[in-house]
Amino acid sequence: MAAERRGPRLLIVPAADRCLGWALRAANGRPLGVGVRTYRSEDELAEAVRVLLIERAALRCSVGQSEGRQWVWAAYLPVRSTRPGAADAVPVARSARGYLRRDQCQAGIEGFLAGLQWVGQELRRSGRDGRRPL
Repeated sequence: MAAERRGPRLLIVPAADRCLGWALRAANGRPLGVGVRTYRSEDELAEAVRVLLIERAALRCSVGQSEGRQWVWAAYLPVRSTRPGAADAVPVARSARGYLRRDQCQAGIEGFLAGLQWVGQELRRSGRDGRRPL
């Protein structure tokens, strides 16, 4: 019997108003990042995560400080619209917690991106190709 590979996991998390969100957790359960939006159904959530996994190489991450003076990051997908106001990008993911130092926050981004890479590779390896990542 082959041992199951342990690594980061994408989890469905309940949100307000019977909506759903997602979180990326390391193998040890440590939060790596969370989705910014919430979704009305598992199918809608699965499609958003599928796009995130496919487009993960195009993610642009920014670092800043919260009101509490902790370092936080946000990840953005490229805007794919020509409609007015579309350039006002909204993040698709953010840090699951604040960091005391900027270098810790940058390491958090790297952990998140590596976790997305691992999940994407596992889906391909399992033959699911991101059709239903959660």
